[in-house]
Amino acid sequence: MDLSIEIPRKALKFTGSMSINDCLKHYFTTEKMIDCGYKCAGCKKEVSIEKGMSIYRFPKILCIHLKRFYHSIMRKEKISSTVSIPTHDLDMR
Repeated sequence: MDLSIEIPRKALKFTGSMSINDCLKHYFTTEKMIDCGYKCAGCKKEVSIEKGMSIYRFPKILCIHLKRFYHSIMRKEKISSTVSIPTHDLDMR
């Protein structure tokens, strides 16, 4: 299994570098989806929802892919900031 994790751009504007734990924290935060068109199955009314990611069971080997490119409507931009990764263990709690 592999995870494609983006590097949060807002944090990079202030620090210039970050840890892999910060990237993982950003990846697993819940996202509020307002006016997304989701309708409740019972009442057929449009509601706002929250979307979140979690890992049920970890594989023996986990590959983490860092998304280093930011795409906007007008241009593409490479994020060349430093991401520090621990050399021994990565705490995934």
